[in-house]
Amino acid sequence: PEYGAIISNNAGGYSFVKSGANGRVIRYRFNAVPNDQPGRYVYIKDAEDNDFWSASWAPVCKPLDSYKSECRHGTAYTVITSEYKKIKSEVTYYVPMDATYEVWAAKITNTDTKPRKLSVTGYCEFVNDPNYEQDQVNLQYTLFITKTYFKNKYIHQMQNEIYNPNSGRFLGLASAKVDAYCGDRDAFVGSYRTYNNPKGIEEGLKGDLNYNTNSCGALQSDIVLQPGETKVLTYVLGGQKTEAEIEAIIAKYENENAVEKDLAELKSYWHSKLDNLQVNTPDADFNNMVNVWNAYNCFITFIWSRAASFQYCGLRNGFGYRDTVQDIQGVIHLAPEMAKKQIVFMLSAQVTNGAGLPLVKYDHKAGQENHPDENDENSVYAKQTGHPSYRADD
Repeated sequence: PEYGAIISNNAGGYSFVKSGANGRVIRYRFNAVPNDQPGRYVYIKDAEDNDFWSASWAPVCKPLDSYKSECRHGTAYTVITSEYKKIKSEVTYYVPMDATYEVWAAKITNTDTKPRKLSVTGYCEFVNDPNYEQDQVNLQYTLFITKTYFKNKYIHQMQNEIYNPNSGRFLGLASAKVDAYCGDRDAFVGSYRTYNNPKGIEEGLKGDLNYNTNSCGALQSDIVLQPGETKVLTYVLGGQKTEAEIEAIIAKYENENAVEKDLAELKSYWHSKLDNLQVNTPDADFNNMVNVWNAYNCFITFIWSRAASFQYCGLRNGFGYRDTVQDIQGVIHLAPEMAKKQIVFMLSAQVTNGAGLPLVKYDHKAGQENHPDENDENSVYAKQTGHPSYRADD
């Protein structure tokens, strides 16, 4: 996909541009303690008593006898609704159609009988390198190549900016004022703390920016809500954009109707795909599983070729031949034209002996792979090395 995003019921997860292996935007630590962190967080702080919580139960993890939370995953969007101390929050996460960025639309409502002063902070932890493996293990390099800037209403992280001016990542805020910001992860979290009790939320953001080490995007807005009043803060997150492109994206979401329009387009697209097969049995749960969730997940598996999930980090940078051909079967009755296009693409990755390349790269060009073929003594690899071998991922 042009832009992929994975999110849990507690807003954990990660994003990538085109490739889960080489296009990471925000960081996620697999098999970590605590589990399912970091992610896309919206912190809410009461200015009167300095108590704070998150719009998703984690990472702050308030006691469930006083904190209520609900997560609803939809077709290409997720809504997390929470309520604590008579403040209700509803955050809708989604990737707009044909976009290479994501949106977090946060509605904050005062259900109290008195005005409430709050600070609301959107937060993410950027990767230092879009390659997952480089970002996680090659720290002698990746800790020394990034820098963050605050520009207008967004944090812009640049990577090797002299050589790659458009290689960075950004977190922006629309429809609200930015009152404070932070672009340095360690300054935000603080020493010997976690995302459960970050220093930047306890004490407020102080304008720290990152030069090398680890970056983040944190944007704070101070708001006053009258009884029954709702305010919307719309965050946009993405990568590989110019400053002009980032500012245009933020400007689009200054209009609150933009979110509703995006969501209507998403629902229309996905429902049109799912409507191609609908079953009706006496079991409503069975109908829901077959008509919506099984079908939707088959589409995601087909489009991503199993290349990114909470269990798989995305290092397979391409289409697995067997997996992808199997996955076509899950959508062929729902989207025959999409299935046909993918079948033709996969057939173009067959080699002269009838086998297929185990890994078909995203930029695969039929007839131009020049991969070594162990049964072809005339292959370029065999001619140059004298050693027949076959490695489709070379």
